[in-house]
Amino acid sequence: MATQEQEQEQPTIAPRPLEPTSTQDCEKLLTSYLGLSFTIFLGFLPKSSISLVSTLQTSNKDLSVKLFQAEEQLKQLHSRRKEDSKANARVVEIFASHRHAWQQEEKRLLQEIDASAEEIARLRATLEDYEKLQVELKTNVEELKREVRERDEMLNYMAMKSTELNGSESNLGVSDCYEELGSRFGKVRVSEGMDLGKEQFFLEREGLNVDEMGGVYGQRNGFNPEFFNSASKFWAEKTSLWQDVQYESLEPLHQLKHFVPRRESPWKVDGESTGVSSKLKLLEQELLNLERVGKSDLSKVPSLMRKQAKRYQALAGKIDNLCRSMTSDPCEPTLSSEFRTQRQTDFLLEAFRLQQRAAETGQKLMALQTETGKSYFGDELEGQAKLATRRSFDSIRNNFKEIQRNLEIWLARIIGDLEGILSRDGASRARDYYISRYPFVQ
Repeated sequence: MATQEQEQEQPTIAPRPLEPTSTQDCEKLLTSYLGLSFTIFLGFLPKSSISLVSTLQTSNKDLSVKLFQAEEQLKQLHSRRKEDSKANARVVEIFASHRHAWQQEEKRLLQEIDASAEEIARLRATLEDYEKLQVELKTNVEELKREVRERDEMLNYMAMKSTELNGSESNLGVSDCYEELGSRFGKVRVSEGMDLGKEQFFLEREGLNVDEMGGVYGQRNGFNPEFFNSASKFWAEKTSLWQDVQYESLEPLHQLKHFVPRRESPWKVDGESTGVSSKLKLLEQELLNLERVGKSDLSKVPSLMRKQAKRYQALAGKIDNLCRSMTSDPCEPTLSSEFRTQRQTDFLLEAFRLQQRAAETGQKLMALQTETGKSYFGDELEGQAKLATRRSFDSIRNNFKEIQRNLEIWLARIIGDLEGILSRDGASRARDYYISRYPFVQ
């Protein structure tokens, strides 16, 4: 029955003429064949399995629906994947472009940092050079200002001196000039050809008291009396050393006064002749001996002694250079007297500075003696070491004193001889000028 129902349901296919060459006819023939095959298959099925056809059809419909849904989801996934891939490609492209820009910016910043570091180093070097140049320029400016002040004061002094000398020659004569020189410099031994009355006049004068003179000039220039009292011993020694100079009359020797035969000038004597060089060499040897004896001594006394020895060496070298400059100074008769007087005055001022430095070195020597007395006469050394150290210290101390004394005598002779030349040449107010304007210029 089922077979009959299926046969009734199947439409009756009328035979048509076959056209093998037509594609449409082939499709129809294939469809008929499949339908007939399926009909035969259903006819041979057992009757118990016919009830499963409806179930299979229902399952087939469900599976078809699920298949359709799966295909739709698959299409959506494919479309989303394409969109995501496009978005990812766009993001990668944007990131790559940004990364390239970042790398370029990083390179540019690194180059700027290197250039800035080089510029900073160059500017620092330039700044250091400018600072050194500024210090040098300041030093030169101060030195030039000081020299200009000295030159101006000396020119004013020379102009005033020339005016005073012209007035004294017209009114009082040459004898009054010697009286003025005597009032300025104290005792001066004049030659035998001079008037004995004038010589007696100079010898009777006791000279200016150094302390009183320092007090007067200190009140005038604003310096306290202690400043001048500390240097009074050098003025006393200096004034006593050049008083043995013999002076001749100015009139017959006016043209040849630069070539007057005198005793040997102290600036023609070097450090060897004064004994300073030999004393310095001996002092160096004694310092080496002291260092060998006191190897275990950890105090700073040997270094202080060596510094003091270097101070004396430097001071002796400066005095020797001054003597060489004075020896090499031109002394031709064609030079003007103003030029010679100016040169001698410059030498005198330099000698005063060296004398003040010698005084300061002497004060440092006294402080050094106090320090060494505390260090080497304590209780930390005993026996032979203490005895050898004391002997070395005594020898070094005596050498220091002799060197100090020789340098002071050397400077005093130079200053005294220069003052004698200036007083003989008619410019004897150098001391008055120097004290009143430049007291112990450093």
